[in-house]
Amino acid sequence: MFRRKQRLHAEESPQRKIVPAKYRIEFEGDRCIWCRNCELVCSLHHEGECNPELARIHIFLDQFEVEVEGHVCRQCDDPQCLYVCPVGAIQVDEITGARIILEDRCVACGLCSEVCPYGRENIVFNPKRNVYVKCDLCSGMPQCVETCPSGALKYVQL
Repeated sequence: MFRRKQRLHAEESPQRKIVPAKYRIEFEGDRCIWCRNCELVCSLHHEGECNPELARIHIFLDQFEVEVEGHVCRQCDDPQCLYVCPVGAIQVDEITGARIILEDRCVACGLCSEVCPYGRENIVFNPKRNVYVKCDLCSGMPQCVETCPSGALKYVQL
């Protein structure tokens, strides 16, 4: 835990330059086979149980239109979630550039989720812990990407 905290870079205001995102997960819907293994492995990795509701990645299927959408934090260069957090619970991992929610600081106000320009599906409430959670890139080894059998998820360097 001590080592992890050293890697984080706190930001107090939007005017301060933050470490840019270095990586992100990208979703290719035309390659997705709708297995949703990514959600299961994400929740297992982070929560210790296979429960898609607790995942930090979400796959939405429209079987009538035969469409699929993947929602995962895009690690924005101008992270509104970081700026709006009243307690500084969102910080930047200097190795991956991931915008990370420090759960021990989160007060579950939900402002981060409300201001996300890509929708509330990217920063979600975890009722078991009473905190908001989002993709942290699994410290540089995203389990969802490793598990995806079709290559619909890619871990890309920016």
